[in-house]
Amino acid sequence: MEDKFTTIAYHTYSRALLLQNQLEAAGIECLLTGINVIQPMVGSGVRLRVKTKDVEAALRIIQESGKMSGKAKTGKKIQQIKKILVPVDFSDYSKNACYYAVALADTFKAEIKLFHAFFKPAINLPTYEGAHLFQMNYDNYFQEIEIKAKKQLQELTEHLEKYVKSKKLEKIKITATASNGFAEDAILEITETYKPGIVVIGSHGIGEKTKGIFGSVAIKLIDKIDVPLMAIPASATFKGLSKINNILYATDFDETDYAAIHRLVNLIRPFDMKLHCVHICIGSKKPWDSVKMDNLRDYIKAEYPDQKAKFSNMLSDNIFTGLETYMRNNNIGIVSFNSHKRNIFTKLFSPSITRKALSRFNKPVFVFRSE
Repeated sequence: MEDKFTTIAYHTYSRALLLQNQLEAAGIECLLTGINVIQPMVGSGVRLRVKTKDVEAALRIIQESGKMSGKAKTGKKIQQIKKILVPVDFSDYSKNACYYAVALADTFKAEIKLFHAFFKPAINLPTYEGAHLFQMNYDNYFQEIEIKAKKQLQELTEHLEKYVKSKKLEKIKITATASNGFAEDAILEITETYKPGIVVIGSHGIGEKTKGIFGSVAIKLIDKIDVPLMAIPASATFKGLSKINNILYATDFDETDYAAIHRLVNLIRPFDMKLHCVHICIGSKKPWDSVKMDNLRDYIKAEYPDQKAKFSNMLSDNIFTGLETYMRNNNIGIVSFNSHKRNIFTKLFSPSITRKALSRFNKPVFVFRSE
């Protein structure tokens, strides 16, 4: 039976033609498809296809070609974290997130801003007898909500200041602000104006004790927020970031992984954590899995020679089970991933799946949104 052909890359016509020549010079049959017949030099959707048995060898040749061409994959330079935003709702879960924020702030010499959003809708009541009395009660009710929120923010600020002092940490600037609006929209808005280096949020909120590990607000923020997000599940008892020795980065070998890893390494470098880059192979290991993991390994060793790292392609019939098994066997303290929409791991954090599967992920999670 004639071997099937497999698409291994998409390129511009000129780049695809160059790679075809290199592959055929190495004795690997290569076909180009998707060429614009009228204007072959236009477009970037030309497919390189090789026989399935030649996939691994072909990918290694392409990998070496990329190195020789000097293709840069390094993410842009990351500014040191100077500001940390912590959305709170005064639950024990958000207070737990504050402790993680204090540890980050102490390490990076950053300031902390606590933020609470309260909803105060504007309603124009129709005119009828006694309507003004209802309006007065309505206004008084929401005024009390605002006053209570600001009081709780002040109390939480004072609590954290005492906590910092009790731990004999250097004085950390802690401020607090409240805003009217839906939590998700208000958090995105203050992120734009305050420009934090990271957002730390509890994964449960008041009234969510029976739901999945992430609160609905945290889920919605994952695909929208432009800065790194650290989500703290309710079961993640704070014992100090210095006691976390291993962090997992779940990769699906997307090109945007390089920028996300660049940001992650800059974030964890002061804590001397070992980075575990893990890809879950569903059903069977594909020929290109080892090639792509080798490429990722070479990149990290070249860019961050002092970073302790381990690289694994793990076979499993389920992404969740595979990650959970790896976390358990390697004493993983934090999970991280890139929220690129094409990344298969983004699907883990859809509202429907989160409450069914990620309730088992009882570790803090770093989310890096690719650009």
